[in-house]
Amino acid sequence: MNRPLPPRAEILSQGDEILTGEIVDSNASYLSQRLSELGFHVFRHTAVGDDLGDLTAVLREIAGRAQLCLSTGGLGPTVDDLTAEAVACAFGRPLREDPEALRQIEAWFANHGHSMPAVNRKQALLPAGAVRIDNHWGTAPGFTLDQDGCRFVFLPGVPAEMRAMFDHWVAPELRQRFRPRPPAHVTLRVVGMGESLLQQRLTGIALPPGARLGFRVTPTENHVKLVFPHDFSKTERDKLVAAIRQALGPPVFNIEDGNSADGDLVEVVDRLMHRAGASLAVLETVSCGHLAQWCSDRDWWHCGMVIPHWRRAIAHFGIPTGEDLPDISRIAVAIANLLRQNTTHALAALGFDSPVEITFPSLPIAIALATPEGIVSECRSLSGASERRRTLAAVWALDLLRRTLSTTSGN
Repeated sequence: MNRPLPPRAEILSQGDEILTGEIVDSNASYLSQRLSELGFHVFRHTAVGDDLGDLTAVLREIAGRAQLCLSTGGLGPTVDDLTAEAVACAFGRPLREDPEALRQIEAWFANHGHSMPAVNRKQALLPAGAVRIDNHWGTAPGFTLDQDGCRFVFLPGVPAEMRAMFDHWVAPELRQRFRPRPPAHVTLRVVGMGESLLQQRLTGIALPPGARLGFRVTPTENHVKLVFPHDFSKTERDKLVAAIRQALGPPVFNIEDGNSADGDLVEVVDRLMHRAGASLAVLETVSCGHLAQWCSDRDWWHCGMVIPHWRRAIAHFGIPTGEDLPDISRIAVAIANLLRQNTTHALAALGFDSPVEITFPSLPIAIALATPEGIVSECRSLSGASERRRTLAAVWALDLLRRTLSTTSGN
């Protein structure tokens, strides 16, 4: 099947502060996500400093390779704001004062109790043939123009202004002009399985024509991302998603396709806890309060204890060991049973760890979950710096709860 190709879009970010790393280019991230949702193919990000020659050259290049360019930054009143001048040089469009733009800038200052500084008059200069984009959230108007088959949209670099202008003015115009066909997105959210293992598990699954597979790694979970053309068969899509879910197994804790309930691991556990009418008590050592931070505002959270060192946890519960390094799996089970007095479920996450920032090659952690049906426990190994260990310990404990609830509820 020959499908029409999505419009090719490029994002241009301007400013020395982006190139030097002084600020993170959140504008490009936002625009990429929004354009992808609309159905554009974002094929390139370009960043250029405050140099007139570089800006002029890159604008000409973009005109020859993209159907759409969204540019942010360089529309302010200072000497390093060069966007309009660069457009004038690149495309032979002399700058002209836009009376309505000037009126809006003057009105913005008046509404804030000031008179407009003379330098702000520069912001009313737009390239010949450009169409103004009103800025109701600041002083810098945007503008748009067509050049050599490319639609250019220039927006201010202030994120709040840029986002408001894009959502209010630009997105509706792009839908009408390009009539893009938004693709279907499906994301399988996975915990406890690294990127290499994910790829290995999916090696035998063939992607049908048009479908794309990608991965995203986060500190607490990984995502398997599928993108399908607008007219892709829903039946075939569902078959592929089901095959991938089966290949990955229990580590998949949520599938988001725009119709199902979205949510991270905490949200999924929250739904399962409410469905089961369950309540929870928790002891944390290695995770140092991460579980409490994530879950203590939930109505099923009954109580939580944070005892950073495993020796103090054992002493608190009065569990005899007689060993320098006791069997932490046995101790975790004992603590979970003691905790489950006024709740349906109790979690104990115990490890040979220290709150001091030390990088260990490997540390054992035992997680025990007491339920009305009995005890479920497992052991894992932690490595890396303290914050990583704390986060992973909390994730693994919460995921044991999630998998157990899913099994008992038949999900």
